[in-house]
Amino acid sequence: MSEHSSWADVKRRMHEAASVATDAEREGRKQAARTVTEAYVLGHHLRVIREEQGLTQGQVAESVGISQARVSQIEAGEIHNLESMRTYAAALGARIKVSIEYGGRTVGAA
Repeated sequence: MSEHSSWADVKRRMHEAASVATDAEREGRKQAARTVTEAYVLGHHLRVIREEQGLTQGQVAESVGISQARVSQIEAGEIHNLESMRTYAAALGARIKVSIEYGGRTVGAA
């Protein structure tokens, strides 16, 4: 007998696990997924801007005062704080704007 699961078994186990999760847990997972996706998209856009300016990761790293490896991580979506992103964007002559969305309103925050 194979040690591998069939796709039907995998889907069944995932459905069972999801059915015991609370609404708060499901919402937390959705928010975590959104956060990861947004970080990836932001990193991608920073890479595009850098490339449009003809800069290497090493040049940006030197300008910002971080390692080239960290620039690579940021561009891959490994973003840990807003200030790092602001500093990175500023090195490219760009800026990051933050807004708060609540209900039907959007308010500039920083």
